[in-house]
Amino acid sequence: MTSLEVADDQAWLAALGVLPSTEEASGDDYVRELVIPVSDSEEVRVTWDVTDGSVRVRHLRDGSIVLDLFRELATRLTVVSTGSAREVVVEYGSADWSGRARVQVLPEVRVEDNVLRS
Repeated sequence: MTSLEVADDQAWLAALGVLPSTEEASGDDYVRELVIPVSDSEEVRVTWDVTDGSVRVRHLRDGSIVLDLFRELATRLTVVSTGSAREVVVEYGSADWSGRARVQVLPEVRVEDNVLRS
């Protein structure tokens, strides 16, 4: 069983200006959510469950889902700031393979997801 390491609330606030909260849709107190406004019509929603080791990243435009990235066996969820760019990084995998999804959320949304066998 993997354990999910998540950046603390202050790291999210410092990089993105928003704090995670309990996700209401699931009704599970262990599922947290971060809503990141990208523009007036776009947002990125990141939800995670440390008990299940799962992370979901959804990019929405005008209320419609553009991207739905779901990863189980997640080991790390963090935020990275490089210049004006802000990225949510999800690392996941097991003994035989590993992956990393980098989702740039600001100033625009870009996604890079790589999986490698060990």
